[in-house]
Amino acid sequence: MNRFINNTVIMMAALLASASAAATAATDNLVSLYQKALQYDAQYRSAVANTEADREEINKAKSLFLPKVQLAANMGRGVTDRTAQTMAGPVETNYDYTIRNYALSVKQPLFNKESMASYRGTQAVVKGREALLQRESSVLISRVASTYFEILYAQERVAVIGNKINAVQQQLDQAQRRYSHGEGTITEINEAQANLDLAKAELIEANNSLSIFKQALSDMTGQPVDEIAALNPDQLPTSMPETDSLEDWLRDALDNNPDIAAARHALEAAQHDVERKRAGHYPTLDLVGVRSYSENDNNNTIGLRFDTTTVAVQFNLPLYAGGYASANTRQAQDRVQAAEEQLNLKTRDTGASIRKYFNRIQSGLLSIQAYEQAVKSGEIALSGTEKGFAAGLRTNIEVLNAQQRLYSSRLDLSKARYMLVNDIVNIKQVAGMLDEAQLRSLNRYFLVN
Repeated sequence: MNRFINNTVIMMAALLASASAAATAATDNLVSLYQKALQYDAQYRSAVANTEADREEINKAKSLFLPKVQLAANMGRGVTDRTAQTMAGPVETNYDYTIRNYALSVKQPLFNKESMASYRGTQAVVKGREALLQRESSVLISRVASTYFEILYAQERVAVIGNKINAVQQQLDQAQRRYSHGEGTITEINEAQANLDLAKAELIEANNSLSIFKQALSDMTGQPVDEIAALNPDQLPTSMPETDSLEDWLRDALDNNPDIAAARHALEAAQHDVERKRAGHYPTLDLVGVRSYSENDNNNTIGLRFDTTTVAVQFNLPLYAGGYASANTRQAQDRVQAAEEQLNLKTRDTGASIRKYFNRIQSGLLSIQAYEQAVKSGEIALSGTEKGFAAGLRTNIEVLNAQQRLYSSRLDLSKARYMLVNDIVNIKQVAGMLDEAQLRSLNRYFLVN
């Protein structure tokens, strides 16, 4: 009896776990998949680790301003045979002694222009790396979203082509019945069969694409992808908001785009590098303290001990290094100009991308309206053609062509919808606005539980 109860409990737990897993899979959406990708995607995790490593450059640069403390010591034994010339002749003396030397030194930089410029340049470099990490986060959202939309579109292709196969199969069956009754032609049968074979090939290709995109999303999230939230066409925008002007998008991109921010920080780092290279002409000033102890330091001090403390201000002024510092400075100035041009390039590229996606969103909204009308017209046309075929006024080929146009219009409509949402994601990414909060707002376009 206990064994039966235990087995029943185990079976119920397994069923509950299975149901829970299915429910979790069914509720996967853009936000949940992005959160999983944050913890698993190798490309993003690598960028995070590299940025953490780059942040340590700040601590390394800070160390240039802190004191350097060094302890040196050596211990050993020494044996010396000493021969001294005296009035009575040479006198030999043998010494067996211990050697001890200790030294503790402290060096505190007081003025070093190169170190100051290096620290400021390192700060700019790290800020640039952090801007690129922000870009990598938005790129991850874009990658997840793009693959997500491809999966949904592939699923719709599978469904539409499946409906197409059923419809063509019915037309084939009907053509065969007509031919057997002497009303149709062999051409109608062959045409329907050809369309059926083509549709089956399209279904195989669509299923293959669906598997590929599901695997790609699984590789980003680390979990199998089963059911995901479908698009809710009723929630899609029908026009551009009046507040979303092209000038606003360009201004946001100029202020927030990570690539532009990284290029600005790279320019700042290059300018500080010029200052650092010029510091080769500047003096340095250090405070140096040494505490040393030595015993039997050499053969002339056998048996003597020295306990010394010194404190000094050390001044160094480079006078001439063969033109090395000047060449270094000119080289750094050329790199500033290169960084300026890179900033100009990123700014222009960003502006071009904003204009591209802004125009694509506008044209996409118009395309959706046109395809919606095309689907309605196609449904009416197919219905009329089927009635005409039943009345003997239309041929089977005309019905098949009407079916093909309708299914193509449905797929074109689906593709236009996904491209619209994808372009919204892309323009937000270029504008530097794509983050998890924006992703949550995009979720309103989908049937999220």
